[in-house]
Amino acid sequence: MPIPEALPGTVVVKVANAGICGSDLHAYRTEAQQHFPGGHELSGTAAQTGVGATMFRVGQRVTIDMVLGAACGVCEYCKLGTPIHYRAREFPFGGGFAEFVRTKEAGVFPLPDAVDDHLGAIVEPVAVDVHTCRKMCIEPGMVGMVIGAGSIGLAALAMGAEAIMPADRAEALGMVQTATSGLGAHFAMEAVGGTADTLDYACQFVRPLGMVSMLGAFDHGFRGVEIIAPHIKELTIHLPNCYGCIDGEHDFARAIDLLARKGDALRHMITHELSLNDIHEAFRLAADKSSDSIKVQVKT
Repeated sequence: MPIPEALPGTVVVKVANAGICGSDLHAYRTEAQQHFPGGHELSGTAAQTGVGATMFRVGQRVTIDMVLGAACGVCEYCKLGTPIHYRAREFPFGGGFAEFVRTKEAGVFPLPDAVDDHLGAIVEPVAVDVHTCRKMCIEPGMVGMVIGAGSIGLAALAMGAEAIMPADRAEALGMVQTATSGLGAHFAMEAVGGTADTLDYACQFVRPLGMVSMLGAFDHGFRGVEIIAPHIKELTIHLPNCYGCIDGEHDFARAIDLLARKGDALRHMITHELSLNDIHEAFRLAADKSSDSIKVQVKT
C-alpha cells in the first residue's frame, strides 16, 4: 500500500500493533479478494497531520476510532454522538493492516504512557464493552453474567468477577440462583454469537425486569431465542453496536482510562503477536481456536 497523503483535517498514523477482530475473520472466510486492508483495532504514532489538524503532534502515540474517523460528522446521527449510523462516509473503514493509515482527526485519541502499544490495540474491543455497560446503565451492587470468553467477553470482566461458571448449564443456573436468593441476575451479557443458543441461555439467568445485552455477532437467519420466557419476565433486550459518545464523553476515552488502570489484567487476552509480513499465519491462528488464540495482533 502506498503511504497515504495527509489531507486537510486528517492524521496519518504509523501503525504499531493491530488486532484481528471477529469481523475481520468473517471477511477472511467469505471474501475472495480485498482491495483495501481491514484492521480497526490499532495503536500507533502520528506520522503526518493535514492542514487544520492541530490536536496532535508528529510522534505522539495514539489509537483510532475508525467509525468516527470515517463518518461525515455532519448528519443527524453524527451530531447525536452515534456515528456508527452515519448517513455518509468520507473515508474507508479500516486500513490498520498496513504500515500507515489515514483518518479524520476527530477519530484519533491520545494514549497515555500507561497504555502501551499492545494495550492501545485493544482499546476498540474494550470500548465495545464500555458502550454496552453505559447503555445498560449498570450500577454498583448489580449482579451480572458474562457468557463468552473471547476478547469481548474477557474485556467485560474488567468490571470485576467473583466466580467462573461451570460448563454444565443446570449447575451454572443453580449457582446464580443461590447467589441471588432465587431472584436471578440483574443483567447478562451475551458475547458468543454465531449460531449458538447463548442469547436464549443468557435470558435464563436474569430476574424479572432484568436486562440482557447482545454483543456477539450472530449469523444471518439466527432464530435461537425462545421469546415467551423473556416476554413473561419483561426483560429489556439491548442491542448495542460498537461505541459512540454518551453524555458528552466518548466510550474510547473511558476505555483508555480503564486500560490505564487495569491494563495488566486485560493484556492477558493478547495471546499471539506476529509481524505484518506473517499476517497470513496470524489470520490462520485467529481462525483456528484449537490454537488457543483469543486476541492475535500483528506488529509493523
